[in-house]
Amino acid sequence: MITIEGTDPQLLGTLAALRDYVQDIVLVGGWVPHIYALAWPGEEQVLQRRTFDVDAAVQGRLRIRGEYRLDSLLQAGGYLVRFGGTSGLAAQVYHNPDNEDLLDIEFLVPLTGGTQLRTFEIQEGLVAQALRYLNILLDNVMEVYASGSLPSGDPVTIPIRVPTPAAFIYHRGLAFVERTRPQMRGKDLYYIFETWMNFPNLRDDIVRQIDQVREQYPPRWYRRFRANLGRLFSSTIAEGILLVSEQFSTDEPQELKHQRIYHAFQSLLQAIPAD
Repeated sequence: MITIEGTDPQLLGTLAALRDYVQDIVLVGGWVPHIYALAWPGEEQVLQRRTFDVDAAVQGRLRIRGEYRLDSLLQAGGYLVRFGGTSGLAAQVYHNPDNEDLLDIEFLVPLTGGTQLRTFEIQEGLVAQALRYLNILLDNVMEVYASGSLPSGDPVTIPIRVPTPAAFIYHRGLAFVERTRPQMRGKDLYYIFETWMNFPNLRDDIVRQIDQVREQYPPRWYRRFRANLGRLFSSTIAEGILLVSEQFSTDEPQELKHQRIYHAFQSLLQAIPAD
C-alpha cells in the first residue's frame, strides 16, 4: 500500500463529501497524474495540468452505504445538479455553488454491449454518463492512502483508487477518438505524454503492464491503440503534436517543444509490443 502526502485540499474535501461511497469510485480524470506525482516523488516532472472537477468512475449499480443514497448525501452537503448527456436519462454533474472548496463531480460508468444509451442510473436518483473503454480503468486499479488537510485545515486520511499508469495510457490512447472537440482530444493525449515523461524509472513497468492489460481485451483494441498514436504522431508537424502542444506552455522554442513531444510518443511506441 502506498501512502502519499500533500494531496490537493480541494480534492480531499470533495472525496470526503462522498463518505463511505469513496470506496466505490475510481478517479479517472485529470487528478490521476496528481496522485501519480505524489506516489512517485522525485521523478522529473513536466508541467502538470490542473482540473476543476472530479471524474468518478463506478462499475455499475451502487448499493446504498449507510443511511443515505449518494445523491441525497451530496445534496444535503450543498451540491446541486446540472444535467447533461446525449440520449436516454440525463446525466448529472454535481456542483456546489456556495462552497468554492468543493470540486464538481461527474459519475461515469462503462458503456458495454450494443447499447446506444449514453447514460445509466447507478443508484436511485443518480445518473452517470456511460463511456466506451472505461472498463480498462476500472479493471486495473491501484490504491493509495492520502494524508493531508481539508480546506478547513482539519487533517484527514482517505483511500483513493486510481488506474495503474499502464491502464491510464492504454485507455487514453483508445478513448480520445471518441471525443468530439479537439481540445478534449488534446487533453487525453497530453495525459499520455505527461504520464510517460514524468516517470522515466517506471517505464519498464509501464511497458510490461501494457502488455498484460491488452491481453484482457479484444486484440483489435490494441491494434487500434497503436494505430491511433502512430497516425497522430508520425512527424513533428503531425496533428497529435499540435494537439498536445496546445495543452501546456514552456519557455523553449516551439520547434524544440514539438520535437520533445514527438520523441516522447515515438519512444513509447518503440517500447511497447508491436502487435
